[in-house]
Amino acid sequence: MPKFEKYHPILTPHYTFDWLTKARAKDVLAFYQQATPATETVPTMLTTADRINHTMRDIFHDQKLVWGISRRADDQFIGQAGFDPIDTDQQTATLQVHVIPAAHQPAALAELYTRLTDFGTQELGLTQLTVTLPVTDTIAAQVLTALQFRPTPATATDSITYQLP
Repeated sequence: MPKFEKYHPILTPHYTFDWLTKARAKDVLAFYQQATPATETVPTMLTTADRINHTMRDIFHDQKLVWGISRRADDQFIGQAGFDPIDTDQQTATLQVHVIPAAHQPAALAELYTRLTDFGTQELGLTQLTVTLPVTDTIAAQVLTALQFRPTPATATDSITYQLP
């Protein structure tokens, strides 16, 4: 398996997947703050920098493959996506896509999930991808269903897991 560190940037027609270190730290901080549940400690610039550094360290040790997502038209940071965790020996990974609310639209999610699914199966040779969504995320659920992901038997009441194949 090639080193994960070589896999950047990755392009789609409208988005760029690149290392979180390429995004402005204040944009990543704002994204993390927005995504943090009210019951958890709100991230600071220091905790965001630590989180980015930890993520990059894990990438360079081939433990995960995560990118920041930016719109190509204006280079606006819109979220984070990748394979976390990933097990190349077992050829499995959990695919995660987290975007700002304005980007949580069918066309955007379809473009992101399609590119990542193709990349995972074709480039990385993964044979099983898992995605866990909140049960309320009907937009992503429709996108995953269109990509041939199938829901697995429910193990939680607040989330649903999809698998490919």
